[in-house]
Amino acid sequence: MLEVKGVTKYFGGLCAVHDCTLSVEADSITGLIGPNGAGKTTLFNVIAGVYPPNQGEVWFRGEKISDAAPWAIAGKGVARTFQTPHGFPQMTIMENLMVSPLRQKGEGVFRGLLRGARVRAEEKAHRRKALELLDTIGMVDRRNELVVNLSAGEARMVELVRQLMLDPQILLLDEPAAGINPALCGKLLDLLRRLRHEGLTLLVIDHNLSFIMELCDTIYVLSHGEVTPAAVSADPKVIEAYLGRAA
Repeated sequence: MLEVKGVTKYFGGLCAVHDCTLSVEADSITGLIGPNGAGKTTLFNVIAGVYPPNQGEVWFRGEKISDAAPWAIAGKGVARTFQTPHGFPQMTIMENLMVSPLRQKGEGVFRGLLRGARVRAEEKAHRRKALELLDTIGMVDRRNELVVNLSAGEARMVELVRQLMLDPQILLLDEPAAGINPALCGKLLDLLRRLRHEGLTLLVIDHNLSFIMELCDTIYVLSHGEVTPAAVSADPKVIEAYLGRAA
């Protein structure tokens, strides 16, 4: 579904990602791990169109997307979350979800006036989906709470389901388990597995190795801007990246 081919990204004289190649199969959960500063989020930003690569290409479902704008890539079915949750903190949880779907019929004054019945039907469907998603993370009773009042872990969960309102084909998750308590982490694992079962493809960054190993089918290791596939528990690059080189 997703192919990263020889991607390199420089910031001035700093090489953040070097000749990175990886692939994500449809209906899979693929992990991407590595120490802080390894280039994981930079690679996500290249895939999502935030940064253009200096070299290499990104392909999604057989189409080159590495020269497309972020909004165009999102429209093709590529959604992503961020290390620091984005969204609209002064709006409610429900409002954050309702504003997310693309190409809503009510966007624009004239379409809203001329297609009132269709707009209302679509909004009703979006509201039903939002409530179902909030129910899966145990937050349906808090739907009218402002996002600014949520904990860091709760805000991450809301950002995740907000991206699901886009009906993506692949979802890039940047440290979804960070700051989430064990009980909520269990709900997150269950949700991600269910989403994969329903046909959503996932590419996940996280520092929680037990979370990644329990969740993912395939895992890549990114270190010093270079990526390799790995059998995580035994791979010397993983051991060195996380624990250091033995004396």
